[in-house]
Amino acid sequence: MLKHALTIFMAFAFLMPVAAYAADAPTIAIIDYEKIMSESKAGASLQKQIQAKREAFSKEFSQKDTTLKTSQAELIEGKEKLSAEEFNKKRKAFDAQVGEVKSLFEKRRNGLQQGVDKAMTELRRSILEAAAKVAEEKGFDIVLSRDSVVIAEKELDITADVLKALDAKVTNI
Repeated sequence: MLKHALTIFMAFAFLMPVAAYAADAPTIAIIDYEKIMSESKAGASLQKQIQAKREAFSKEFSQKDTTLKTSQAELIEGKEKLSAEEFNKKRKAFDAQVGEVKSLFEKRRNGLQQGVDKAMTELRRSILEAAAKVAEEKGFDIVLSRDSVVIAEKELDITADVLKALDAKVTNI
């Protein structure tokens, strides 16, 4: 009997720290960050805006490329008809035109990238704010991104709640 009581006591003694630790353990939630970025109203709006800007960019420089090719063809065609001095003058003007287009291309491409980066940063900040709000409401201490977790219970995934909170707050970036 004493031996049995000692065994029960030892079991409780070993389990008590585990139970106490489990009560103090942080609660963890998971969000699918990529899903939120692509399926949220703000994310969809941002992707639509980026696509429209890229199409306009492509169209503008496609037209400039056509103009440069026409100018180049005229320059090559006129080589036989022009004096060496006139040809060099036109070639330098063509080279300057090409340089201007390259410079404009870089300027516009950099501007587009900076705009995309700024908008993506704003979207990420909004997602983090929505995730923090949902985590606080549901009592989670830690929120991890789905891509950093191998296996997790479905109950830990608060993606839908964060998506709903984000859509309620931000619809357009």
